[in-house]
Amino acid sequence: MSSIFKFRIELEGSHPTISREFLVPSDFTFYKFHHTVQIVMGWENYHLYEFSIDSYRIGQQFEEDGFNGPNEIIDSKTIKIGDVLKSKGQKLDYLYDFGDYWQHTLTLERIIEDLTIPFPVCCSGNLNCPPEDVGGLPGFYDFLKIMNKPKHPEYKELIKWVKSKLVAVDSQYDSEKFYSDKVNSTLVNLDMYIKDWENKSKH
Repeated sequence: MSSIFKFRIELEGSHPTISREFLVPSDFTFYKFHHTVQIVMGWENYHLYEFSIDSYRIGQQFEEDGFNGPNEIIDSKTIKIGDVLKSKGQKLDYLYDFGDYWQHTLTLERIIEDLTIPFPVCCSGNLNCPPEDVGGLPGFYDFLKIMNKPKHPEYKELIKWVKSKLVAVDSQYDSEKFYSDKVNSTLVNLDMYIKDWENKSKH
């Protein structure tokens, strides 16, 4: 029987720290775990990703070259988080978008044996996620500065640009807010979310 893992995820380099705490079953594959992380953070899930811990590199495989060296990427669909993480306090790196280079640290805060959950649950969060394709952390903090200066020449353009992003609610982006209800309503339908994502990624 699977345990429940409680994780804390932090976006490295963010000040104050953009973070979330959430629960997932330990028998989730890293593929399902990746989609969960995308939802709890607020990313839009259209860039490459990779998990790493010790000698493990886990992510998407694109070609079979027959090489089984120490740095080979393990297919995220074939390995469960409970196969890699065994004890409280273990840390896992998660890199999303190799261009903007969003580096996250995941910490396994608790292993709960006497609980079952039908889908992941986000317990809490601090601050909104940066908008997708904002240009990494330097671009994000430049963006926030401009958003606080209505007379800045780029202000109107950025206000219009951010409206279409997932992190904007009612066409408004608020860097201080974390929308837990929005996150958890998506997590309830995680399997549907993954199916929709798979259908879109085929086109």
